[in-house]
Parts: sequence; structure tokens; C-alpha cells
Amino acid sequence: MARRRVSQSDRQRQAAAQARNAEKERKAREREVREAEKERKRQHLISRSQKVETDNARLEAAVRQLRGILAGGIARSAKFDILATRRTFSAPSLDLGEYGTASSAPVWHEFAPRAPGAVSKFFGGQARYEDKRAWAERSFQSATAEHTDREMRRLREVARLRRAHAEQVASGAEETRRHNRAVEALATRLRDRDKAAVEKYLRRVLQVTPLPSAFPRKVELTFSPRTEQVVVQVELPPRSIVPTVASYRYLPTKDEIRPVQRAPKETASLYRDIISQVALLFVRDLFDSDPKLATVAFNGHVHALNPGTGQKEYPCIVSLNVERADFPPNANLRKVDPAQCVRHLNAIVSAHPYELEPIEPILDFDLSKYSFIEGFDAVSTLDSRPDLMEMSPTNFEHLVRQIFVAQGCEGWNTEQSNDDGVDAVIARRTPLMGGLSIVQAKRWSKVVGISHVRELAGAMEEKRAGWGILVTTSWFTAKCWDKAREHGRMELIDGDRLVYLIKEHLAKDVLIGIADRPKPKGNRAAPGPL
Repeated sequence: MARRRVSQSDRQRQAAAQARNAEKERKAREREVREAEKERKRQHLISRSQKVETDNARLEAAVRQLRGILAGGIARSAKFDILATRRTFSAPSLDLGEYGTASSAPVWHEFAPRAPGAVSKFFGGQARYEDKRAWAERSFQSATAEHTDREMRRLREVARLRRAHAEQVASGAEETRRHNRAVEALATRLRDRDKAAVEKYLRRVLQVTPLPSAFPRKVELTFSPRTEQVVVQVELPPRSIVPTVASYRYLPTKDEIRPVQRAPKETASLYRDIISQVALLFVRDLFDSDPKLATVAFNGHVHALNPGTGQKEYPCIVSLNVERADFPPNANLRKVDPAQCVRHLNAIVSAHPYELEPIEPILDFDLSKYSFIEGFDAVSTLDSRPDLMEMSPTNFEHLVRQIFVAQGCEGWNTEQSNDDGVDAVIARRTPLMGGLSIVQAKRWSKVVGISHVRELAGAMEEKRAGWGILVTTSWFTAKCWDKAREHGRMELIDGDRLVYLIKEHLAKDVLIGIADRPKPKGNRAAPGPL
């Protein structure tokens, strides 16, 4: 009985010890879970903090790059050696491949049967040998013929490959010579200050001006050999290039990374600084690359959507015209404040460039593409000679210009040696008729064919004119009217319409002395003011 009570007491003690051990293990597991959760939270906090640091470092690097456009750009020379683009031709080696090595010709000893011995001859071996030898000779002849045929085919293929290789070498050498002649001709024309050559050279220079990869690369320019001036129109980066976030903060209590917005004033100031740097860098590269340039005019535009009209626009927000002597050297450019330097150069900068408030460029790029001459009063000559066919072609071109000027437009006549198919340029400064119109004036007595309408369309495309106007003292074929209507941005003025416009806007009664001029048709009635 006592032994039973002792045994029961032992079991109770064992159960209590097991319970205590289980409790210890439970508490240990709970401590491990708490420690693991604590470590997880600590690692999460470190991860989030590191992300904030990385994002802030990326932001600072982006802003540092934007502020260092000018300093980085002027650290290298913008000069471009045209002659360095000449090529050296290296003829490729001739690869004959499998046809380069002739196969071995068959040899008789590989076909000849073994001669019979004395005993073999006695038992008919000689006859068998003769049969084998005849068969071997036929096989040898067949193999020799096949080898000869195969070798002839190989030699023909080798000859073909050699001809093809010689043609390739000759073509490559000629292409290299042609390229080098073009490069040397361009270098000569560049030294002679040929307009097209200088423009091509300067475009190449500006194509490699170092800008951040996100910046647009649209550049247009025109060069005047007479004044040694280049006018360049550049697409500036959009406002979105400026990071609107100044930094990031981590809020542990909310486990949230929150952006800190850049102050609007700072954002606008940074954008002004960026466009000022771009303007200065482009002007510097043009002067640095071409020591003969006297003046650089820069117009910076940006694509935008007008929130009031919903229309896409391309406003100019910075414009300057600077002579070489007034532009700071590299040593000074490294120290300047870009926005203040641009103002010092008497640039016109939008009062609110970040808001894309437009300005009027100092030099109109579209007009700079033409070579104009001083206007002449051709109307006064009509008092004594009212017949338009008696006017000189030059006076007739001036008369056409005066018709448009009388309607409130601005107009200029171009130099005859540099007109590129354009006799006059007309500008109407209104929201609906913005841009330029090019005019071709033909004092002709014969019909004007469709080829001249196509010529006008080509001139419009080349000059990027908004409208094209073809004026003649004679008349147009039906296809001309159809082509103009199909084009949509072209106006044709024949002799009858021209007489009407001169009467309406210049108050002159004129005639056109063409004996066989067709009578006007109803659908060619004179229009109202253009």
C-alpha cells in the first residue's frame, strides 16, 4: 500500500516537471517569435530607410546633372574636323572556302590489281588478273573523268568568287573614294563659306552637344554668308524634366515613404536655369566650332498644350542675339550664373518660363531662312504703264508683294540669286493665319502647267511654309486647280483674279496684254481679301 502511494507521488512529480519544462519551452518559443518579429521590424526599418536614401541620392544626382549641363558641356571642344570623317578602304580577303583546295587526282596504283604469282598463273590466275585489270582500268578512267569534271567545276566557282571579290573590292574602293571626295568638297565649300555646307557642318556640331538623354534633339538653323550669322531654333526640354519632388521622408509610425514637394518657386527657378544653360551651351558650341561666325541668334521653343484652347503650341520662351566679342569665354562661363548671364547678353526670356508664357523672338527664324531685298514701289509705275506685261519680272514681283501688304500683311521680296523658287514672303500675324506664306510670281503669257504647282509644293515643304501662293498674269490648267484644292494649303491667282485684286486693294485699273488669254470661267471668280 505504501509502495503504491510512493509510485503515485513520483508520477505527480514527473507530471509537474514535464509541465514546467513544457512551459519553459513555450516561453522560449514565444521569446524566439518576439525576437524574430523584432528583427523583422528592424530589418524592414533599415530597408525602408535605405530606399529613402537611395531615392534621395537619385534625386540629388538628377538635379546635379541638370545644374551641371553648361559646366559639363564646355569641358570639351566643340570643333568638328570634317576631314577626319574620310575613310580608309581595307579590301576584304578572298575566302574561297571549300573551293580553295584542289582534290587529289586518282593514281593508277590505287586501282591496279596485284599481279598473279607463278602458281596462280598455272591455275588460271592470269585470266582472272586480266579481267581485274580491265575492270580497274575502266574504274580508273571513270574516276579520272569525274575528278577532271569536279576540278573544272571548282575552277569555274573559284573564277566566279574571284570576280565577285574583285567587284566587291572595286565597289568598296569607289564608295570610299566617292565618300572622301564628298568630304573634301564639303570641307572646301565650308572654307568658302557656302551656305549649305556651313549649315550642314553646324548641324553636325549641335547633334553631339552633350545634353541629358531625356532632352529633345530637334534643332533647325539657317546661315547667312553675307553677315556670318547663324539663327538656330531649338526645342527645349518640357517642364516635366524638373523633379517636382525635393526629397523623400520615411514615417516609421505609419510605415510610409512620403514625398516632400519642391517649392514652386524653386521648381520655376531650376527650369529657368536649365533653359539658360541650354541656350548658353548651344551658342558656345557654335562659336567654338566655327571661328568665322560673327553672330549667333538663338530661339528656344517648347511643345505645350494650351489649357484654354486645347491646342498644341510651340511657344518661344528664350531668345538672344549675341556677337562673338560679347560672348563670355570658357573660363568665364564656368563661373557665371546661367540665368543672369543670359540676361546680361540682353536676351529676351519669358517672365514665367515654367508657365510657358511666350515671347516674341528677337529674330524670326522662319524669316531668317530667306534672303530679302529692299522693297520697291512698283505701284507707282502703273500710272504710265498699266499693262502688266510691260513690267519687268522684278517689278512684277514687287507689285505682287504690295497687293498683300495693302491687305494688312507684312511682306518681303527675296534676292533673285537666292530665292530657291520663292519670289516673296508674306506674314500675317494673327492667331488663325500665323506663320509664313511663300509666293511665286510669274509674269507669263502662256498657260501655267501642273509642274509649277508641284514646284510650289516642294518649295513649301523645303521652307516649311504654312501656305503657298502662285500668282500669274496668264491662266492655269484644270489640273492645277485640282492639285491646289487637293493640297489644301495653296492659293492660285490667275490674271483675272490679279486684275481684280489690284483694283480692289491698290485702286489701279490695269490690263494684261495677252491676245489669246481665255475668258474667265464662273468657278474662277475673283475672291475677296486674302
